[in-house]
Parts: sequence; structure tokens; C-alpha cells
Amino acid sequence: MNNIQFSYKLLSFWLLFIILFSSAYVFFKTPFEFYFHYIFFIAITPVFILKYGFPKLLPKLLFIPLVIGLVHIAIGNNNGFTFVKIFGGLFLTILFFYHILFLPFIDVKKLFYWYCKCCYVLSIIAIIQILSFLIGFKLGYNFSWFLNKWSVIDGGLIGLRVNSILSEPSQLGIVLSPALYVAINNLVSKSNIIINKLQSVIILMVVILTTSSVAYIGLLICLLLVFNTLKFRFLIIGLSISLLMFNVSYKYVDDFRLRVDAAKGLWIDNDFKISNTNNSSFVLYNNLHIAKENLKIYPIFGTGLGSHETAFKNHTLTNSIINYDFEFNIKDGNSLFIRLCTETGLFGVLFILLLCFKSFIINDNISNDIEISDFKIISHAIFVLIVLSLVRQGNYMLNGLPLMFLIYYFNFKEYKEYLLKISQD
Repeated sequence: MNNIQFSYKLLSFWLLFIILFSSAYVFFKTPFEFYFHYIFFIAITPVFILKYGFPKLLPKLLFIPLVIGLVHIAIGNNNGFTFVKIFGGLFLTILFFYHILFLPFIDVKKLFYWYCKCCYVLSIIAIIQILSFLIGFKLGYNFSWFLNKWSVIDGGLIGLRVNSILSEPSQLGIVLSPALYVAINNLVSKSNIIINKLQSVIILMVVILTTSSVAYIGLLICLLLVFNTLKFRFLIIGLSISLLMFNVSYKYVDDFRLRVDAAKGLWIDNDFKISNTNNSSFVLYNNLHIAKENLKIYPIFGTGLGSHETAFKNHTLTNSIINYDFEFNIKDGNSLFIRLCTETGLFGVLFILLLCFKSFIINDNISNDIEISDFKIISHAIFVLIVLSLVRQGNYMLNGLPLMFLIYYFNFKEYKEYLLKISQD
């Protein structure tokens, strides 16, 4: 991928950056959140359709969710406006990114290359945030003066949990995970794929300073994937580093330790005292309970896109075990996996899992083939992001997630075509 021509002067690159990572600004929040990047979707998508036509993939992909959603609106398991909002947003987002992927001057590898460069820009902003916080320059670390869905997150290793221009540290950890994989691969293999070693260190440092448990899970997965492609001793080193980071974070980062203790109290001890429930661990626990109860009633197809909010009201533990109002992530379930369970049932969950594992490119014997190496790097990097999204991110459209799924799928498709081509030569 290093033969790809790139310049930070490209207007199209900065347009992509804004579209992917401007989710911390909304024009209004009711009756739905109108994100800044929606302007580009609405303005550009009709031009794409007129010029390039309508993709056949989209009706095939969304026909069943459309039917299921309409059925559950009719029987009262879903709100009509909520369904239209989610279905329409997902439809428009996938349509836009599909056309982006097949523009004449773009391909899968180039788009992934640009994505990693965008991640580096996010990391540079994060470094500015860190340094500004350390010297007490408020405008340099508190971006709420121009981002209205953003706030300073106290805590972490330096007194600030780094989130760059994204709303949460966990979001930053998720979106940086593909670049983090590339960074670790570069540092271990002493290469400079897409980013150089200094840039790799910067991205790694930013991920660590998010002090986000999901970011650390991503770091562990990256280490396992990278070291597994090299030698067994590196795998041991990777696991040792991960264990050391966990112990350091548990000992010195109060909010990390509280989340770990709360998770243990809820999942192992079934202890619902206030210290275990007034945090993100209970949010995840509660939403998983909601999804499980909803699956018992509607196991095959769930109750339709946008229905997690209705399921929450019907099954939340705050109606029974917890007798106080604690309703966070009521709309998105705090996790893509949980939301899929509720809204698409086993059908949707198995579809995503099948896509993840069937399109995953395992280690190949043709290790000296640069093209195959590029395909594998893209596959492994985006696989990490997808896993983290399933664990923590409940929004279907946040920070370019549909684009990542499209790149992941078409990267595998091009990989198979390339294998067929070299087998025939």
C-alpha cells in the first residue's frame, strides 16, 4: 500500500475526515439527531445516483429488515417514527458509502489507506489535547466551545481521558483500532506501512491514554493477530504486555478499577449495590438482560430496527431489581451485538458473524506476495474494529461504521479474485 500517492493537501481527504469523525456536532437533537455530516449525505448522494445509478446490493441487504420492521410496527412492538429514522438513516448512509467505495479515483486499498491517515490526524488532535491539558490551556483540551455533543472526561492516567474530537474515549479507541493494528504491525515487523514508526508510537500512546476498557481489548486483539503472524515468543510477549497494562490501569486508574470491580460484582457475584450499578458496567449488563428477554419472545428476526428503546421499557432491570431511574443507552443498547439481538434476532446476529468470519483473511502461505499481505492487513485491522463495535458501539451509523463493513467485505472479495488470477497465471 506504500505505493499509493497521498497528500494532506487533498480536499477529498479532508472531506472524508469530516464525514467520518464529525459526530460530536449536531444541528439539532429532536425529533432526531441531525449530525453535521448528514449535510454531505443529503447533498452528494443524489448526484451519485444520477451519475452511477442505484446499487443492487442495497435492496437485497435491507429488504428483510424493512418487512420485519413494518410487521412489528403494526403489532405494537416498535415505534413507527423510530423505525423510519433508523431505517432511513441506515439506507442513506450505506448508499452514500457504497458510492464512495466505487468512485473512479478510489478503491478498497486507497480508502483504507486514507482511513488510517484520518486516524493519525485524530491522534495528533489528541496529542494537542493532552499537551494543552498538562499546561492548563483550556481551549486546547476542552472542545465543547465548538462541538455541542462533546465533553471533557475526567480521570485516566493524566487526569484526562483522551477523546480527541469524538464524544467518548471508547469511541476514539474503536475508530483508531484499524490504525492501531497497522501501528503495532509496523513496530513489530520494523516496517512503515501507511504510517511511519513515530506515527505508530503516537497512535499507540493515544489509545493507551483513552484508558478505555474497550480500547484495551482492541489493543489485546491487535497484539494477538500481529504476533500470531510472526513467532510464538512474540505471542507470549504480547500477552505479557497486555497483562501488565491491565494491572497498571487497575492499580492507578480509578475509573478503570471501578468498572472492573463493578463488572465482577454484577457478572460473578450478582451484587446490585449502588457502586456496581451506577456505571457503564451496569448499562451493559442491563442491556444484555433486555436483549435476552426480547430474544426469548422473538428469537428469529427480533422486533425490528429501532425497537431496542421499546424493549428497554418492557424489560429493563430498573423496573424490578433496581428501584431508581437509570436509563443510559436506552436507544442503542450500548453494544452493536446487543442491539442486533433485540432488533434483528438470531437472523441478524448470525448474518453479521458469518460476514465477519467468512470474510476474514487468515495467514497465507504466500507470505512474500505484497498484494496478499495488503489484503490481510486490511482484513485484520477492520476485524478488530468490528469486534469492538459489537462489544461497545450500539449506533449502526456512527463514525463511518457501514463503510468499514463495506471495505471489509469487498477487500475479501478482491482477495479471492486475486488468488484466482494468480492461480491461472
